Amino acid sequence: MINSRKRWRGVRRIKRVMAIFFSFVLVLGMCGCSAFGAPATTEELLVRYVANENVDNFSARVDVGLNVNTLGMRAIIPITASLRTADNTAHGTIQVGLSSLDTRDYEIEFYAELLDDVLNYYIGTPQGEQTTWKLWTVDMTSKIDIFTITDLLSASELTLISKDADSLVRYELSVPAEKILQTVFDVTAGSAEVGGMDEQGMLDAVASDKVRTGFTEECLMRSLDTAVLLTFKSAETNNVEVRTGIDISSTLDDYGKVEPADVAIPDEVRDAAVPTDEPIDVIEVIGADSPLAGAVKK
Repeated sequence: MINSRKRWRGVRRIKRVMAIFFSFVLVLGMCGCSAFGAPATTEELLVRYVANENVDNFSARVDVGLNVNTLGMRAIIPITASLRTADNTAHGTIQVGLSSLDTRDYEIEFYAELLDDVLNYYIGTPQGEQTTWKLWTVDMTSKIDIFTITDLLSASELTLISKDADSLVRYELSVPAEKILQTVFDVTAGSAEVGGMDEQGMLDAVASDKVRTGFTEECLMRSLDTAVLLTFKSAETNNVEVRTGIDISSTLDDYGKVEPADVAIPDEVRDAAVPTDEPIDVIEVIGADSPLAGAVKK
């Protein structure tokens, strides 16, 4: 009986500690980062970020530069994506610049919604005056736990940025790209392969690269930037070596200003969407007559 009472008192003590912790997190979210001074650790920064009530309500712009070298030719392909998100739903567009391939630019519209562990993408492709919609479903079930997060944070570096009138970034979190990629492989089921490059090949390719994330004084994510170089050659690329440099630059803004109604998925999109395992046809994007089409397995 005594041991049972001790165990019960221990459980109550843990519950009180957890209640105090979550109350502290809630206060941080309401007061913002600056009210408590600069975060001293990576963990503290991310706790304040997640606690903010507007963390999942924002707009974003992502610019990606692809520098592709293959078959004795070079193509520079700019990709611009913009989106707004609120209440686990997002709406946006993606434009792919293909002038360097002497073909038309490519644009898609998309909606996304997260339902428990399932992420639904509704991808719309213009076909004349009509838009064809596909539904791509991604299982987000993972094995992420506190140990996985702790291990990732241990490899991160937090830097305080000097105040600049032209920049809202106050803190920068730098994480080795290899560590992020390895974590993704560890927490998702199955194996990953891109263009015949296996997981170890991708890890080796990004070994010296880092992902830099900027946060505002209120500990909200403001930017994300990285640059990597991938080289692969396999049967999936018709044994043609493809070298691709990828530069990513993104900006997040308008926290708490996105109306859920503005990003809601229209009923006509849901009704028209056809389920698919191939959300984007690469040959359709670059054109069957493009020189790069020879590096894509038919």
